[in-house]
Amino acid sequence: MGSKPGDETILGTPEFGGKKPEVKSGSHDKYIKPSEDKRALGEDLGGTTGATKAIQGETAPEVSQGAWRERAFIPRATMSRDEMLHALGSLVDAAKGRVGSAAPVFELLRTEWLPVLRQAMEQAGGDGIDAWLLTVLKPPGKTATAPLLSDLIEAFGRMRKATAVDALLTHARSVVEAVDRATQQPRRVSFKQMERELEGKVEIHELLKILFSDDDELVSRLQEIGHTMETIRDQLKSMPGAKPDGMYSNFTRLKAEARVLSAELSRRGLPTK
Repeated sequence: MGSKPGDETILGTPEFGGKKPEVKSGSHDKYIKPSEDKRALGEDLGGTTGATKAIQGETAPEVSQGAWRERAFIPRATMSRDEMLHALGSLVDAAKGRVGSAAPVFELLRTEWLPVLRQAMEQAGGDGIDAWLLTVLKPPGKTATAPLLSDLIEAFGRMRKATAVDALLTHARSVVEAVDRATQQPRRVSFKQMERELEGKVEIHELLKILFSDDDELVSRLQEIGHTMETIRDQLKSMPGAKPDGMYSNFTRLKAEARVLSAELSRRGLPTK
């Protein structure tokens, strides 16, 4: 499905991994209209594991086939269980023997794994995302019955605390094991709360990155989104006549992400202002 009319995206959408960005008030944002929507394919996540594919072959079964859907539910091809496990495990193997700080290895694995873990969640995540969104947006929410998301969050927490590469890789293998267990009897992810609360404006991999980020990263991302939204408001106010639909679309997507970020920081007991 192609983009809706006027559906444009921010060029270089702010990321919140790795080096902390310098936030500048009134920074300039550029807008482009993509020739095809690759954002939902995960092709701009930075991963090179082969997780992203052209839309060929079988469409991902979790995708709603309704007449309308937001970007988070655009059809794409799926990875097989063996492809996911190989993509995850091969990166762990490739990092063996590395010396120095574990932090760059953590960032590498998180970046490269996100497209694969999106596939794993969609195929075997069950009610994990739904339960988390309800918990942070409408507490007390509910407890998930599918364990994959909680297993991934726990494993990433241990990985982040590791100071030695060998220790980090030991915890990283638990990510592979969690995906292995979950995909033996897959439970397709529910999009109910993503559609109801976020209207499909925040994608699975974006939600996962929030959950796999530390407090400082979330605060930095929330601040960056706030300044970008201010810039969009200023640009809209300065435009005479009809306003570009794409700018409104960008604003609402950022607003939805900011809502989740604020809610997750609150869940962690941190201020959002």
